[in-house]
Amino acid sequence: MAAGKKYTGTGMPTHYECSLHGLLAKDQEPQLRTRLEALCGDTEAAHRELHHEISCIPCIETPIGPLRREDHVLRLRIELDPLGAEKSTSICLLGHPEPKSGRGASVRPIINAQVLSGSASQLLSLLGYKFSSEFVRKGYWCLYRNSMKVVVSQIYRLQEQGNVQSAVPVDPSGNWLVQIASDAMAQELVPRVCDQLEELKGLLEDYVELLVVDHAFLENKIPYS
Repeated sequence: MAAGKKYTGTGMPTHYECSLHGLLAKDQEPQLRTRLEALCGDTEAAHRELHHEISCIPCIETPIGPLRREDHVLRLRIELDPLGAEKSTSICLLGHPEPKSGRGASVRPIINAQVLSGSASQLLSLLGYKFSSEFVRKGYWCLYRNSMKVVVSQIYRLQEQGNVQSAVPVDPSGNWLVQIASDAMAQELVPRVCDQLEELKGLLEDYVELLVVDHAFLENKIPYS
């Protein structure tokens, strides 16, 4: 069975992630990369973004009603090396986002547990979860002020389940997704981090339009068939 990091306090604290998202045309990526290198430092191979994400949902469907909102997607995130071999694995739970909070960023609870040994897939199965969907993200990332991760990437779908070598681009036009996400933090730090995101948004506004995603698109809804 997989082993993960444990929280040893009196209860599990709630931490939050603040984020902004944008869409970047293929021919605009070199200019953005140059700007990020100036702001954040080198964006070469040491910061390559390559991971395989598998979404898992409960095997037993909660009946329609208020309790269904307590069902959550668990995301198995597998970091890959350039050859496609696993480097690290974590299990992530993203909670329901704040609805129309008026903040300058999307804000939602997050729990991320690193898998230290064993089979993460087996652990999820024992927890009563099953495979739902998957994708591969390829690109690069860098850190701004050592606390905000800027990810510039493209999404790939897998033609064969579980085989990352079968990945093909979702968007054939070659557009890029840009995401800025903060480290997980306590709730009282959220206003200050949202201000910092607004600052970085301004520094990048000549290269990409970063937006607050409507909370309805970030809801942690289970796609029961």
